[in-house]
Amino acid sequence: MIKTELINTLDHLNTVIENDRADSADYQQAASRLSELVNGTIGIRELSFISQAIGRSLTNSELADLILAAQANKPLNEVLQLPAEADAAYTIKYQRRQAGMTQVELAKKIGIEQSQLAKIENGSLKVSLNLLQKAMTVFGRSYIVKAL
Repeated sequence: MIKTELINTLDHLNTVIENDRADSADYQQAASRLSELVNGTIGIRELSFISQAIGRSLTNSELADLILAAQANKPLNEVLQLPAEADAAYTIKYQRRQAGMTQVELAKKIGIEQSQLAKIENGSLKVSLNLLQKAMTVFGRSYIVKAL
């Protein structure tokens, strides 16, 4: 699906959801399709993390970009700029998953507890530059802070 088609689909689904009764068949179909599009590609936790990081709801255009990136297995922070701390946290989580590592494995390699890593990845604990550097070293990657 191309971006314009996806935006039109999202617009239509949101219109049905906003205007139809919750017990109507159209509402149920629209809600199911929207859930399939979003949760089937991005995931509710990532979507929540991103919305919280940017401090607002996503536009349908941004949501379409995220869905298309997820379908292409691209990092979501390549299509939507996040604040530096959220970007670093997302990058650690993305790279860990790409490496097929558990939180326990990565935490051990960078010298922290798994619970701390979980908090970093969900955005409730800020990642230090030293810890970010250690994590990127484990992945054999560098990390560049992007200008706003």
